[in-house]
Amino acid sequence: MANQTELVNRSNGRVETVRQGEAVAPVVDVYENVDELLLLVDVPGATNDGIEVQLDKGQLTILAKRPEDAPGPVLMAEYRSCDYLRVFSVPQGIDPSKIDAQLSGGVLRLRLPKAEAVKPRRIEVKQG
Repeated sequence: MANQTELVNRSNGRVETVRQGEAVAPVVDVYENVDELLLLVDVPGATNDGIEVQLDKGQLTILAKRPEDAPGPVLMAEYRSCDYLRVFSVPQGIDPSKIDAQLSGGVLRLRLPKAEAVKPRRIEVKQG
C-alpha cells in the first residue's frame, strides 16, 4: 500500500524519504451559527499526535494519520493504515487565533470562531 521514494532536497543536498500512500477523504459535517463554523470530521483510529490542522491563505487543511497498529480488525480494508485528508476554503471573517480543535471518539471537532467585525449586531435606535 505505502511506497517509499527517496528525493534529494535541493536546499541542503540531503536525501529524504517520502512515503506515498492512500489518502482518504473523511466524512465532514459543517454547521454554522452566528458565532462560529463547526466542523465534525470522522477520523477513526487517528490520535492527537497524528493530526495536523493548518489555516493558510484562506485554505483549511486537515491531515490525520491512522497508524498500522490502530484498533480494529486488521483484515478489513477500512481499518488499514491510511491518511485522512480534506482541504476547505474558509470564508473571510474567521478569527484564526481562536480556532480550537479537539479529538474524541474518532471525531475531530474544529471550532472556527467568527471575528467580531463580521458577526451581525443589533443597532439601537435612539429617539431624537
